[in-house]
Amino acid sequence: MRRRRFSLTRIVATPAAVLLAPVALVSASYYSYSNLTDETLIAELSFEQLDENRYLVNLSTGDFCNVRAFEIEGDQWRLDARFLKWKYWASALGVDSQYKLDRIEGRYSDVAEENTATGLSYDLSGDTAVDVVDLSAALGKMNFMADASYGSSTFQAIDTGSIHDVYKTPTGIITRKREDPGFEFEGDVLTIDINNACGAEPGMWHTFSGWVNEQALRLK
Repeated sequence: MRRRRFSLTRIVATPAAVLLAPVALVSASYYSYSNLTDETLIAELSFEQLDENRYLVNLSTGDFCNVRAFEIEGDQWRLDARFLKWKYWASALGVDSQYKLDRIEGRYSDVAEENTATGLSYDLSGDTAVDVVDLSAALGKMNFMADASYGSSTFQAIDTGSIHDVYKTPTGIITRKREDPGFEFEGDVLTIDINNACGAEPGMWHTFSGWVNEQALRLK
């Protein structure tokens, strides 16, 4: 009679993996949202005019190390964000509401011109294997995570001589404008004013969640 040997490690690891898999997938969506507490700078925009009512917007987000460029049309710009509010029990445990940038586009101050002109919009949200908002909606009454999901947007007239700063607040996003410092020369020395820290290392959970999301997307 053949005896089978069972590994205690395998017996414990298998159910643990089954339980952790959903948590890992949800975290892949969670990592794409950023914590929402006090007023914090989340984006910087500057503009270059390409043609009449056509501009190149340079958008810096995250750690402000990388700049993405988009062509937009209009005399104003608009940035949309998606907000996520958790259930009361999560808030009691210190889990803050969160946001993620959703879309950037141009717009016209004149409604009639807006209705007749062409427009360009760009998706900023990225792709996640499991979106916690969609998952909560699918669960219906069994939803135990998200309390509410809603959109917030800010817009302002395009000014090529200014930097447009976008801040998140506990309830939405707002915009402030400041003069573009440009480049300054002191004699033969070029001086560049850097206002934001760049290249900060992401946290361990954020790194793990990003990796899980990448692997899950490959399996789609």
